[in-house]
Amino acid sequence: MVKLFDVDEQNWLDVISLGVTEEQKKFLAEPIGIVARGYVYRACNAKVYGICNGGHVIGVALVRNMDEEPACYELQQFMIDQRFQNKGYGTEALRLILSVLSKERKYSRVEVCVNKDDAAALWVYKKVGFEDTGYIDERIPHCYNLMYNLNKDDRPYSDIMISDFSNPLFQTAFKKYFLELGHAIKDWNGLFKEMNDDGDNVAFVRTSMNDKVIGFIQFKPVKFSSWFFEETCGFIREFWVAEEFRNKNHGTALISLAEKHFTDNGIYTSILTTDTAARFYKRHGYVKAVGCKAKNQDEVFIKHLK
Repeated sequence: MVKLFDVDEQNWLDVISLGVTEEQKKFLAEPIGIVARGYVYRACNAKVYGICNGGHVIGVALVRNMDEEPACYELQQFMIDQRFQNKGYGTEALRLILSVLSKERKYSRVEVCVNKDDAAALWVYKKVGFEDTGYIDERIPHCYNLMYNLNKDDRPYSDIMISDFSNPLFQTAFKKYFLELGHAIKDWNGLFKEMNDDGDNVAFVRTSMNDKVIGFIQFKPVKFSSWFFEETCGFIREFWVAEEFRNKNHGTALISLAEKHFTDNGIYTSILTTDTAARFYKRHGYVKAVGCKAKNQDEVFIKHLK
C-alpha cells in the first residue's frame, strides 16, 4: 500500500538514491535538490514527503505555502522512481498528498507548474482532477499552470483507490460484503494474498465522513486474444454497496470511477457477470453479451465506453 512518510536523517539517503529516466530529467530536479529545496523554503512551511510502497521508497514530493494572492499550496516537485512508474503509484500518492492538504485546508487550492512537453505528468495531474488555469507565467512560458480545488472535497464521503489488498479498509468492506452473501471464509489472509498475487487488481472503496464503509468496486484488466485479434477489457470482479446506502447514487458513482479508470488506461470495453443486478447494469448502458458464457454460469454484460 502506498504511504507518505517524513524525510529525516534516518531515511534521506534512500530518498536521494531515487532516479527518473533521461527524458524526465529535463522536467524534474534531482532528489537531493528536492530535499534541499525543502530546507531553503522552510520559511514557506515547505514539506518534503517521502513516498513508499511495501517497504520500498518509491518517490518524493515537495509542497510549500504561497501566501501572495491567489494564495495556495504549491506542489513544487513530484516524482516516482523509474523502477516503479506505470503501476498506478503516482496517482495513488498524489491523491494521498491532496487528502493531507484537504484536511489541513489552510488554502482552498493546490497549484502545480508543468512543462508543456511533459505529457506523462500532465496526464497524471489531470487524471486526479487538476485543471488548466489558463495562466502562463511570462518567466516560464513553456509551462502550464494547473490547479486543484480542495473545496470540491467537501463531500460527505471519500473515495480511496486501493491496489494492495492487505489494506484494512478494503478488508473491512470485503468482509461485510461476504457476510451479507452468507459466504464463510476460513482463511481470510489467504484470500487477500491471492488477490495481491493475481496482479493488476484495483479497487475503489467509498467511506462516509464517520468512516462507515459505503461500498466498493474491484476490477482488473483482462486480455482476450485469438490467433489474429486481441483486446483488453476491464473486468468488474466484485461490486457492493451497503444496504443502508443503497438507492442514493453510490453504486452509480462507484461504477463511474471504475469506467473512468479503464478509459484513463486505454481500455474501452467493460465486462462483468451478475445474477442479481441485471436491471442496474442495463440502466447504466450494459447489454447482455449474447454468445458469451461465464464459468460461473451467470449472465455476462458488456459496455463499450467510447
